Amino acid sequence: MDIAEQLYAELISPIEGSMKRSVAGILNDPEDAADALQNTLLYIWKNLERIHRHPNPHGYILKVCISSAYDVARRNARRRQREIRIPSEPGVVYQEAGSAISSDRTVSAIRKGIAELPKKQAQAVLLRLLEEEPFDVIGRVLGCSEVTARSHVSKGLARLRQHLSSLGLHPAEG
Repeated sequence: MDIAEQLYAELISPIEGSMKRSVAGILNDPEDAADALQNTLLYIWKNLERIHRHPNPHGYILKVCISSAYDVARRNARRRQREIRIPSEPGVVYQEAGSAISSDRTVSAIRKGIAELPKKQAQAVLLRLLEEEPFDVIGRVLGCSEVTARSHVSKGLARLRQHLSSLGLHPAEG
């Protein structure tokens, strides 16, 4: 078994599913998700000694993976801001208020809202909602106490709710 196979078996294989779910939860495009995963793997390779010394290497790798996904999301957002915007045709009316919100719009709004959160809040929210991690695990991954992890999740969710509310998206009644 060569070093690459050993690295994969020891560090990546046990958490590969979590890595993919985390990246897919942040990024909408499979190619962007693949880029983020490749960036993570490159980082792991370049920082192998640091990762092996870390008290929680799998948590550290998940944190790097989520950060890589946010880096790709921010890069894409900057690219979209630089694109030339074509104004809508005169007379076209976009119906917002009172109409049913499409799930694509809702998912897009949630992704954008999470991308705008401070890094630790975004990581905490994703670990809690996507991975359903308990607060003590989130704290270990983020390098903070369980109480601080709860605070990051709470503040992140509050800001996300505020963002969605500003777009006219509200939790379903019922």
